[in-house]
This record gives sequence, C-alpha cells and structure tokens, in this order.
Amino acid sequence: MAGVSQSYVVALEGSRSSRDGVGPVPTIDVLVRLASALGQTPTDLLSQATAASGPHVLLIVDSATALAAHVTATLVDGVDTWISAGERADTVTSGHHIDLHHAKANAYKPEAVAAAIERGLHGLSPSVAGKRVGVVFSESAQVLLGSTDTIVDFEHDWGHVVSRAAWSAGALVAWNICVYELDVIKRMSDPLRCSLDLITSHDTVWTTNGHTVLRNRDGAMRLLRHLRPTNTAAADWRAFCHDQLQQISYN
Repeated sequence: MAGVSQSYVVALEGSRSSRDGVGPVPTIDVLVRLASALGQTPTDLLSQATAASGPHVLLIVDSATALAAHVTATLVDGVDTWISAGERADTVTSGHHIDLHHAKANAYKPEAVAAAIERGLHGLSPSVAGKRVGVVFSESAQVLLGSTDTIVDFEHDWGHVVSRAAWSAGALVAWNICVYELDVIKRMSDPLRCSLDLITSHDTVWTTNGHTVLRNRDGAMRLLRHLRPTNTAAADWRAFCHDQLQQISYN
C-alpha cells in the first residue's frame, strides 16, 4: 500500500540494515506514504520520536536499600512503567528488568551495553509501546569500581542511548535515573574528578540524606561536600566546590 518493499519495512521496524547495522531513514515522501497506508498522518508517526525525553538524573543514595523509597516519592511523576537496567534488579515498583551483562564479560563494553538496552527494550515493546517509561540504571560496586572511567565516560551518551532504544520500542523515556551509592563513589580512584564528570553528564543531581533529597545545585553541592579531604577546612572546601560548579555552569 505504501509502495515500498517488504525488506525496507522490516529494516524500519527492526532499526537495522544488513549493510551497516543502522536503520534506514525514510524520506518525507516515504513517510507520507507509510502514514497513509497506516491510516495516520505523518505527524502521528513522528510525535512519539520527536517528543522530548525526560531528565537524565544522577541519584546519589546513602545505600542501595534507599532507592525505592526516594524515586517513588513526589519527585517522580508521569511514569506508566518502570524498567531497571544493570546488574541490580531495582524495579522500584512492579516493573521490568533488563540485564546488561548477559555474557558476564570481565570488561564493561559500552557498545555491548548499548546493544543490550536496545535489545531489552525492543523485547518489551508489547508492554511499553505508547507508554512513558522510567529507566533506573544501577550497577553493583564491583562493576562500577572495575570499570569506573569507562562507565563515567559512557554517561555522556547514556541519555541518547536510552532514548533511541525506547523510541525503537515505541515508548518515551519520562525519567532516566542513574543510581550511584555514595560509599562507592568515595572508593573510586579519583572521587572528585568522577563526581564532577558525572554532574556534567546529567541534567540534574539528587543526593539523598536518609529520607531527605536535595536537588539540582544543592544536590551537587552535597555530593561534593561529602568528598572533603580530612586536612581541608569545611569553609575552604565549600568555596572550592562552589567554584567548581561555577566553572561547569551548574545551576
């Protein structure tokens, strides 16, 4: 009905092409014909993919057990289905889990993780299509400490990776939350550098303190203040943290 080949439609649906592993991009003409064949308008087809994804949140928790209580609080709304991703199955409420390490490889490989999140969300398509999903990324201390630099660097692309994978499954990311335990960050080889990099790669920072959650600049400041060296005065470290956040234009 649309005047395109079956193989082209299959490639569109699977976001794949046997030639280079990237899904084909239809022209405006093809888009109009596909919409007509489906009884929709081109705007209907594009509305999901062009809708803005929700914020990429860095959530620093006192402990792993604190996660569920905080992300299900009034800070988070507009989620139809929760999905956890990573080594920990923190599904928050009744939701789904995507294992990103099927092969149990020793090295954390961003390409393999990106493929796993896309494959996992595509497999959940019948359950998540047309819904706003909340994705909670949470790795174990062993994974985070074993591949710190790779994971922290990958955070700069994580928002795009998750959004693309969700769009391919017909879903929209309402919240993309990356969970790090404060104790694990303190055990990283360079906690301050990693924390500043994480702050830069996320839209906002939430730092928990028991049942209290500090957000945005307050959350970022609390994270950095936890990293104060024992030989540095609190006032001096506070001024240093303020300058660091000013340099990365964090509000």
